Amino acid sequence: MIQYFGNCLKQKRTISLPFVSSSTAKRLILYRFDRQPSEALVHADAYLLAAGVELMSSDGNLQVIEYKDIKALCFAAEGAPTDLFREQTTFNRRPKTPGLWTSFKLRDGDILEGVLPHNLLEWPTHGYLLIPPRSNSYRQRVFLPRQAVAETVLRGTIGNKGLRGAKTAKKSDPPEAERQLSMFE
Repeated sequence: MIQYFGNCLKQKRTISLPFVSSSTAKRLILYRFDRQPSEALVHADAYLLAAGVELMSSDGNLQVIEYKDIKALCFAAEGAPTDLFREQTTFNRRPKTPGLWTSFKLRDGDILEGVLPHNLLEWPTHGYLLIPPRSNSYRQRVFLPRQAVAETVLRGTIGNKGLRGAKTAKKSDPPEAERQLSMFE
């Protein structure tokens, strides 16, 4: 039976393939402060480096763009228009997606609103990954480097049912330490 790779060999061994990607390359539109938007591809799990963003341009050149040069990275589908800062950049009404509704003022004066996740551990160390207004298949996520942001304003907190349903302890309930089972006595 040749259903498993190990059965094809006379001796069984484990083969690790570090070059096999766990996900596909993501298409994005790179917005810079000094140039026109350009299309590129990034590896979804490893595009943020200490020196900058590693991406492959539409010409096939692999390059690292410094964070200070990047205005925004817009993860988009094939054929998406480059209208992130020309079209709707703010929400018309309160968004319904759970998270932190935030407004970002960039170094060049442009304003972009978005929803950040509640969990601060999900935020990248080099910037903010947010859900933009009118998020659809063309505009899925936007990455804003910290160096591109001049001002941040928290506009509101949109909760989910798990966060709203926090129950207060009753006076008749024993304290948490007494209810906890002891494992090592």
